Amino acid sequence: MEILHGRTQKKLILLPEEWEKLVDLSTVTVHLTEVGAKQGLVVKRVQGLEVHLQTQGMPVDCYYIIMGDLLDTEDEV
Repeated sequence: MEILHGRTQKKLILLPEEWEKLVDLSTVTVHLTEVGAKQGLVVKRVQGLEVHLQTQGMPVDCYYIIMGDLLDTEDEV
């Protein structure tokens, strides 16, 4: 499992490029914690290496934890 965490004030979180080869992007899970006022914050969509956030008209300010399962990779002989 790969984990990314941090804080953002933007409506877009970019996942690391190496996740494209390491992580099954269909297993990406996003947990958000709003900072300050209630924002009605939700994950609008996860598209490739982009996590799009949406609020009810408030500016984004949140902590995030993003997890994804590692791809099954076999050593090539």
